[in-house]
Amino acid sequence: MTGSVLREREKKIKIYVLCLLKDAAMSLLQQYLCLILFGVLAGSLVLSAGCLNEPPSKTASVVSLPENLTYYTEQLPPYNYEEDGVLKGFSVDLLEAITERMGTKVNREQVHLVPWTEGYQAVLTNNNTVLFTTARTPDREDSFKWAGPIFAVPNVLFALPERDIVITIPEDLNAYRIGVIVDDSAVQQLLDAGVNSSQLVAETSVPAIIAKLNSGEIDLWAYTKAPGRYLTEQVTGSYYSFKIVYTMPVLEGYYAFNRNVPDSTVQSFQQALDTLKTEKDSRGISPYERILGRYIPSIGFAHLNYLTEEWAPFNYEKDGVPAGISVEILEAVFREMGVNRSREDVRIVPLSEGFRQAQNNTGTVLFSIVLSPEREPLYQWAGPFTKGSFVVFAPADRNITIRSPEDLNRYRIGAVKGTIENTLLTGRGVNPSHIVNGLVPADLVTMLENGEIDLWATGDVTGRYEMEVAGADPDAYEIVYTLSENDFYFIFSKDVPDELVTAFSQALVMIRNQKDPQGISEYERIIYRNIGVGCTQQPFSDESVIALVDTTAKAISQDTPDTLRRINAGEAPYRDPENPELYVFVYDSNETMVAHAENILIVGTNFRGKTDVTGKRLHDEILSGALQNGTGWVEYVYVNPVQTNLYYKTTYYRLTKGSDGNTYIAASGNFKRCNA
Repeated sequence: MTGSVLREREKKIKIYVLCLLKDAAMSLLQQYLCLILFGVLAGSLVLSAGCLNEPPSKTASVVSLPENLTYYTEQLPPYNYEEDGVLKGFSVDLLEAITERMGTKVNREQVHLVPWTEGYQAVLTNNNTVLFTTARTPDREDSFKWAGPIFAVPNVLFALPERDIVITIPEDLNAYRIGVIVDDSAVQQLLDAGVNSSQLVAETSVPAIIAKLNSGEIDLWAYTKAPGRYLTEQVTGSYYSFKIVYTMPVLEGYYAFNRNVPDSTVQSFQQALDTLKTEKDSRGISPYERILGRYIPSIGFAHLNYLTEEWAPFNYEKDGVPAGISVEILEAVFREMGVNRSREDVRIVPLSEGFRQAQNNTGTVLFSIVLSPEREPLYQWAGPFTKGSFVVFAPADRNITIRSPEDLNRYRIGAVKGTIENTLLTGRGVNPSHIVNGLVPADLVTMLENGEIDLWATGDVTGRYEMEVAGADPDAYEIVYTLSENDFYFIFSKDVPDELVTAFSQALVMIRNQKDPQGISEYERIIYRNIGVGCTQQPFSDESVIALVDTTAKAISQDTPDTLRRINAGEAPYRDPENPELYVFVYDSNETMVAHAENILIVGTNFRGKTDVTGKRLHDEILSGALQNGTGWVEYVYVNPVQTNLYYKTTYYRLTKGSDGNTYIAASGNFKRCNA
């Protein structure tokens, strides 16, 4: 990702709460997608007055809120959490909206952020107190008065990714030591599942539990799913330091009132919350949904407008609906975030119209767009997700030769109005008076055929496609000049909450990195189906690859656990900070990925029989070659971590014996040059 805005966004991308609505049967990719929003929430939360906000109204029939109530909450994003001294989260936003309707708005400065155990005990024993977000369980039912529900609270069990821990039924839990927070709802859930209390290791802070999990003092950690991911990142630097091995029954989060709070107050509070859920605006959206939509992609993205232009093969109309690479990627993002939208919700418009709507803060998503210094501050950006070359076509029979940018000024050059081609041309010194604009590609094909322009600036693949659609012969035209090769992005109008944009960016990462049962990511399938495979320059030598594998094999033989941990953490030298394409990965003798410095999402996956996108069983070849010969090379197709699209790759591997007595295969690769 390029540009200052995008670099900042990458720092903010964390996790979101789609999985809070799902059950244990969801895919691994969907489970990991719940990482997206939570770290996003660690960034600035701007309650902008745009497509996801609605002015409050007061419910006249509710009882006024007592001013002597004391509110407690904990660090549990995205429900409630503190960032840079400011309390945030949808439970906090809802509290403000509810109490405003009751006539006395509670400001977030009035809420006490404390460790969970402290807040729980305070509200349990002190009059006129409220605790949120509190899971409502049978054992707690008579201890509090309740208003809600706010949202789902799913508790899960985390484990180190390299541990071969499989939990399929509750009885499997009896073999492990489990870390828990004192008074947390997960404690009773585990006891109800038959876990012996002697197996539970209780702490009052998450960092203490994480330290014990890393040191091996405990085997599992029980906590709410998305907050656990967020807090893991704060402690370890990675959301994926631990894997989820078991999901407990989903609970509901509530506002819990001390038993002495009058029933009329609790009932009035509940009535105000119910009103927020049932009131609808002209679009059929409730204030409750708008509040959640600031945080939860499955809700927020359903409220946006989706626009694109006619620019094949990335986005174009086919059989009356949008199609192409970017449309397929958008649908993949929708599916994995649980957004009830499809390609039929995308409108194809002239690019100039798309830019106009995106600049007018209309809750708009526009694609596929090239990032430029002029455009960057006008929108929010997610990507890149693919790339293409911008070239200049000329009639082959005219024998036009462009040896330098200066030669372009001798001709009339067509370009679609508002596109990056105009910027690329003027940036190379082309006089704007020599540029002839059309609204859509078909306009330029007609002009070129009629001799109204001499050259056409467009995408290399796009140009040939549009010529065929218009009935022109693509072979009658040739590329006479290459303007640039650029990455493509989705852009968002400024009124779209930053949390949703960064969630979208992380979703793009997930569809690139998470593999399906055949070992192929959805991104790989989309790119291969539409563009195929390319080649790229090698930023480092094959000797560097061999040296990294040899270094890794030696480290595994000396200290296997620490080496695998460092690889999974992406530490140097196992992932080169100067050349991120240079990284190592490790299989065990069963062909299970036990460490990967670039994509920890696939650690713990068995790759026996799995293939690359072309159908090649690369993992089987690596294992058999290592067992037979000790070392060797294998070629296949893979994604590049620092470039979009698919490339040919050649990987070196080495068999080694670990300090634990087990056999491992260390491997690293290089992307192939075009002339290799």
